[in-house]
Amino acid sequence: MLLLQAIVSGLILGSIYAIIAQGYYITFVTNRTMNFGQGDFLMLGALVGLTTLGTVTSAGMNLFVSVLVTMVVVAAAMAMLGWGLERGAIRPLGHVLSVGWILSTVAVSLMIRNIAMLIWGRNVIPFPSPFGNEVYRFGSVGITKHEIFVAICAIVIMACLFFFLNRSLLGKALAAVAFNPDAASLMGINPRRMAVLAFALSSMLAGVGGILVGPITNTAFFMGATLGLKAFAAAIIGGLTNPLGILIGGLLLGVIEQVFSLYSSAYKDASAFLLILIVLIFMPQGLLGKKVKEKF
Repeated sequence: MLLLQAIVSGLILGSIYAIIAQGYYITFVTNRTMNFGQGDFLMLGALVGLTTLGTVTSAGMNLFVSVLVTMVVVAAAMAMLGWGLERGAIRPLGHVLSVGWILSTVAVSLMIRNIAMLIWGRNVIPFPSPFGNEVYRFGSVGITKHEIFVAICAIVIMACLFFFLNRSLLGKALAAVAFNPDAASLMGINPRRMAVLAFALSSMLAGVGGILVGPITNTAFFMGATLGLKAFAAAIIGGLTNPLGILIGGLLLGVIEQVFSLYSSAYKDASAFLLILIVLIFMPQGLLGKKVKEKF
């Protein structure tokens, strides 16, 4: 009974990891860069979402409208932040030093973390779920309304992302830049604009992930460090160039964490990084990643 409950909880948590990890995928395949402050973008999305949700609910809006407005506000704010990150921290250093953009994203994340600490304080802030704490029982398994909401949002976000990347004109432009930026530019696609779009989408996914995980973990200025690292772990496990692999990696990581936590909470984080080591040793490209041969 406890094992089944852990598996269900792990699937919910793993779906959030997968949503955040898709942000790593979008930026990596587009211009071979990533935001190593993705976790702190998640933290900022959670805190902004908490403030926005409290404001709109106190104004008398109903539950559905409040949640929708909160997601729209957070997505817009995080998209602007992602745009600023690419223009101010990634692009200027992309051709100077091979690791310059990595240090730049880390510096931005540290600034965001300290600004959040000054605005929202050092204490952990409870993020009350707008759906309450009622638990539904399916046999021996209990699941809250918020967890059901998270599962539905994860499915919808993954479906929308898949449709955008494979069916929309902008998504095909991103795929073209990822495949061959020089050929894409000859076809009238601006790789720099696609890079901005990729970072905006990545930041939006982090912000929405923060709203979803906030009521599960509560919010604080330091919450993003571990969550961002685990999302990156999910991307590495599944294969950084395969969105389906990232989804599988996130779900697998969430389930393993929850199962190991049945024995001891100390094993929860250790199991995640043990899984990374095993995958990197036997499958360096990830579970569904492609092997690439390089000439030297």
